[in-house]
Amino acid sequence: MVKNSAQLYTIEGIAAGVLMIVTAYIVVSTSTVLTPQDIHIIDMQLEQLGHDALMVMNTPKDYRISSNLTECISQNNPDWFKSNFTPLVRSRVFLPDDTLHYNVSLYYRDGDVVQKRDFTDDGMPYLGEKTVKVTQWIRMDDGASIPELRNKIVLVEVLLWRS
Repeated sequence: MVKNSAQLYTIEGIAAGVLMIVTAYIVVSTSTVLTPQDIHIIDMQLEQLGHDALMVMNTPKDYRISSNLTECISQNNPDWFKSNFTPLVRSRVFLPDDTLHYNVSLYYRDGDVVQKRDFTDDGMPYLGEKTVKVTQWIRMDDGASIPELRNKIVLVEVLLWRS
């Protein structure tokens, strides 16, 4: 004993429900912006890897002793930097060694002017693409072998990139 109007209301309700679901699907699928986030994650991982390597080199072994990074820059020893920094950034556990390249520069103030001094690189030319920058501050004493760095605060900047 169902009247025709009740059946019509049921069909109308089902059609309205389907229409709302389809509309919600269209709105959600067209307003979602997909971006290539993999590149950002890779850059963040590369930056963290470089920062960790510099922190390891800039951590002193004992209180009131200069860090290995400070001694390396103070004695103008780029070969020591290469032999210690390269394994830290290129080694991986389950994969072959990474193809990371780097370029190291030193920044310091000379009066009111910020000076740049190239320190070392790994021999690959820097192309300026897909590069991350990691930095560490070091304090040089008056025994530095590079005269312009004596008694200065120096910013060690490392540019890292993959080939």
